[in-house]
Amino acid sequence: MRTKIKSSKKQCASLLLSAAFYLLMYPVQSQENSKEHHAILQSFVESYKTDPMALSVTFGIAVGEEWWHVISERKEEGYKVGKKKLYTFHNYGPNEVTLYQGKPKEPTWYFKFADASVLEKINAKVWTASTASARSTPADEVGLDILAMDGFIYTQKTDAISYQVLEHFWKKDAIEITHFTRDNTLPSHGAEIVSLYTMKDKRIGWFSLGTDEAANADERLEKGQVPNLMIFTKGRGKGLFGEEEFDIEPGMSVFIGPYVKHVIYNPYEEPLEGILVLFGDNIDFAKGQSYLEFLEREQDFLEENEKNVQISSGDLGSN
Repeated sequence: MRTKIKSSKKQCASLLLSAAFYLLMYPVQSQENSKEHHAILQSFVESYKTDPMALSVTFGIAVGEEWWHVISERKEEGYKVGKKKLYTFHNYGPNEVTLYQGKPKEPTWYFKFADASVLEKINAKVWTASTASARSTPADEVGLDILAMDGFIYTQKTDAISYQVLEHFWKKDAIEITHFTRDNTLPSHGAEIVSLYTMKDKRIGWFSLGTDEAANADERLEKGQVPNLMIFTKGRGKGLFGEEEFDIEPGMSVFIGPYVKHVIYNPYEEPLEGILVLFGDNIDFAKGQSYLEFLEREQDFLEENEKNVQISSGDLGSN
């Protein structure tokens, strides 16, 4: 009995020592992780200072429970060119971009990383930020999400701004190169995808379908409210476009209009690969406005904007 009691006491003491050691070491490890994450984020900030696509914007960054925020002010200067100085070019940067620890002082939108590994993979160029944020349906959980803080009203303008920041803040090279192979993909719509560029009115991605894989086989995904352009570059497959089946081969493209069924299937050994251009954002047209009506309003804006530019430049006589 005494032996058992002594053994029990030793085990208890050992557990207490282990727990105490963990509690003592955890803050140190947490601080080291925080410093490492801060260094990664600061490297993105330094790159954004010279990015000609930078915006004047404030946004948050949450990595697990850690919070930072970025305040950016774009710097640009126009100058006249040509013999008669009729045209204007611009110098961009260096922009004023600062990283702060903690939440933004005022509610705004923010990037939410599921965990630190997502940040590390984007930093290592394993994933692009827009690949990590790609989803098939609004309910999907993703590695990198764009969310609104409590008290902030998220609008379509915010959406457009956040997409531009997503694409350019999270790429550090002066020339932004994206590598696309099946090793760099995440699943979306039944295919393996690499997001090449995301903006509010266009999403461009590379896709790959392995043997017996199908894209948009789920009935909820087979039709969309906005057009798609598919450009096939490698492999063969079958496509159900509308109610007709087509053979897919390299060197062909398919434009799919709104509400037209488009299901792609690869029954062959070689992967079926290509480029997808998605025009607009399905969720924008779920409450009554059609994509075609949106384009008409966009065309009206372009006409009005042209007039405003001519007035500001004093060039009212140009076409």
